[in-house]
This record gives sequence, structure tokens and C-alpha cells, in this order.
Amino acid sequence: MKAKWIGLIAVAAIAVVIIASKARVGQETPTAAVPPRVLLVADLSEADEEGDACAEIIQAVRAVRKRGVSVQEFNPDSKSPLIARYRVLTIPTVLILDEKGEVVSRYEGEDRQTLTALHSSLEQLK
Repeated sequence: MKAKWIGLIAVAAIAVVIIASKARVGQETPTAAVPPRVLLVADLSEADEEGDACAEIIQAVRAVRKRGVSVQEFNPDSKSPLIARYRVLTIPTVLILDEKGEVVSRYEGEDRQTLTALHSSLEQLK
């Protein structure tokens, strides 16, 4: 008789756990889990400096935002977990991410080759 009660309690506990986990999954909003498509980490105060490569990068990323692409910008001293997650060590850094938040392209620094490649990748984003 005692074993029967233990079995019944175990089945009830498992049922509660399953129902609770399904309820949490149903409450998630799909947009909350969607990462930005472009992540920019740069000294954003340089955005308006004439002839500055960092300013050119910032402006190019902001132009993509105007086309409807999801963009997040951070200063290097930001405490955002995204900076740590993507191991941003060089400023400026631009990351192009897929729907799962995985890095598709990574651009670090301000040299002309990086700028050319970045512009090409940004033009292809929709």
C-alpha cells in the first residue's frame, strides 16, 4: 500500500513539472529571443567626426538601421552582456549575426580593407 502512494505521488510530481515547463515555453515571446542583426561596439562620440574611419563605420551601420535592419550600438565601456558574449576586444567592432545570434561576419578595426569588406557586407543585408 505504501509503495502505491509513493508511485502516485511521483507520477503527480512529474505531471506538475511537465505542465509548468510547457506553460513557461508558451509565455515566451518570439521577438524577445531574436538577437540584433548587426552589433556595433565603438566610441559612439566619434560618429560626427569628419574624415574619421570610426565615424564612417558608425554611419554605415546607422544607414543599415534606416533600411529596417535590427542594430544595437554600444560604447566600449558598456556593461552589456553581448560585449562579453561575443568577446569584443577591439574597437570598433561590427558583428553581423544570423537569426540564432551566431556570428556570420566580424569586422574589427579601422583599416581600409576592413572598411571595404564591411561596406560590402552591409549592402547585402535586408
